[in-house]
Amino acid sequence: MNITPQEKHLIKALREATLPPLFVLIRIRNQILDDIENIEESRRHEIVKALEEYIGPLWEDYYEQNKLHSKD
Repeated sequence: MNITPQEKHLIKALREATLPPLFVLIRIRNQILDDIENIEESRRHEIVKALEEYIGPLWEDYYEQNKLHSKD
């Protein structure tokens, strides 16, 4: 997978912002899903599907942690 200079800057900015990984993945997924001008539809769905594979387990972990904290 080739990473463009723009993508490198985006990745660097996200790391420097120290945002939670789940937030970043969901935000990127939504941006890609909404980008109908720059990304072909078939490629867009491929990327979103890959991101959702990473988001699913993180979301489950997040939900479980919140569930445990609410019981305390």
